[in-house]
Amino acid sequence: MKHAAIAALSALAAAGCTTTTDTAKAPKPAWSSIYAVPFDSMVMCLSQPAGEGFVVDRQPGAQPGQASGLFVPKSAPQAESRYNVRNLPDGTLQVDWVRIGSVGGLDWFDTQARQRANRCGGIG
Repeated sequence: MKHAAIAALSALAAAGCTTTTDTAKAPKPAWSSIYAVPFDSMVMCLSQPAGEGFVVDRQPGAQPGQASGLFVPKSAPQAESRYNVRNLPDGTLQVDWVRIGSVGGLDWFDTQARQRANRCGGIG
């Protein structure tokens, strides 16, 4: 009986660790928006230089129909942030804004990133 309980507890502990690790690998977006523009147009627009205060770098996605673009303030290069763009089955695009290490709440940078995506997506 003791051995069965220990084995069950060990399995639960291992499952709990796996779930926590998987969640840490995929940070939640600060915001997400849907756009009805061509994929290449959106990716190219988000990849354009954004003034002297920012570093912009396009990165190919892991799969076709996906791309990622860094958008980082030069004054805070440790603030890793990026757009993740992907095609959706209905022909629209989903753009996720991800900031590594963000503790929640939107600030000026998140707002500026959304305004940039909205301009690229033909909104506002």
